[in-house]
Amino acid sequence: SSCEPHPVHAIWLLRAMGDAGLTEEQEREFTEAFYHMDKNNTGLLWPFELGVLMRSLGHTLTDEDIRSVKADVESPVSLADFLVIMAKREQDIELQEKLIRAFAVFDRDGSGFISTDELRTQMMSLGTAPYSEQEFETFVSEYLAEAPIKDHPAAEDGLMDYGEFIKLMLRK
Repeated sequence: SSCEPHPVHAIWLLRAMGDAGLTEEQEREFTEAFYHMDKNNTGLLWPFELGVLMRSLGHTLTDEDIRSVKADVESPVSLADFLVIMAKREQDIELQEKLIRAFAVFDRDGSGFISTDELRTQMMSLGTAPYSEQEFETFVSEYLAEAPIKDHPAAEDGLMDYGEFIKLMLRK
């Protein structure tokens, strides 16, 4: 039998560890959803149940999510573990939205694409540590290499889909 903290203690522990990254409303919603899924009232969900719960909340569960809170991806997950996973998800969503707003500044026609030349100019001149030409080329080449198609259109037309680019950035 696993020694899991009482749910209130788990939430206190998360707060004591620093900002959990969740609003009180999100914390309440996720806690209610967790206990609704916990049909046996054990305070634990098996990975399959956790996957169902996360899909019901609009997320997919990966082994990496579980590994971030447990060494064994086959072991059950507590409410505290679940809240840590969801806080990371919410932080990732918030970061993705911030990045989309930042890149949208360069998307003058609202197409979802930006000019690699304009991006180069901005990244090599803005901020406290602007990119060198070599750093920028490495940055863009990673995007092109990760593309799902062999000959990426950005290599020809000089435009990049910044939504896809942001996903790549967040995976790294």
